[in-house]
Amino acid sequence: MSAPYASEAGKPPAEASKPPADDPDRPLHSDGTALPAPSPLPPDQEDRAMARKFTFRCAWDEAAGVFFVHDSPVPGLATEAPTMPALLCKLPGMIRDLLGLDDGAYLDIYVERVKR
Repeated sequence: MSAPYASEAGKPPAEASKPPADDPDRPLHSDGTALPAPSPLPPDQEDRAMARKFTFRCAWDEAAGVFFVHDSPVPGLATEAPTMPALLCKLPGMIRDLLGLDDGAYLDIYVERVKR
């Protein structure tokens, strides 16, 4: 009787049931089983698929002349800036610092402007 796959000839019956890798160039574990397939997404899109999502509510303080974070899902985050773009630039670094994330961690940041 021949083995189900030519590459399984001579293997004990318990190992003979493991199918070979779909791709002959695909890396294998030491036991001959295929490693998980790489993600079909490019690295930047893979990061985005696994991104942490945050929604902040920001408001304009007329007296101080700054935009500030009015409501934050990140504990301890409080910041302000003279313009909304400047405020948006500050948020990623502060979020990563407060949550202990890697510098390269991808974040999806949404901002809602609210009236104070």
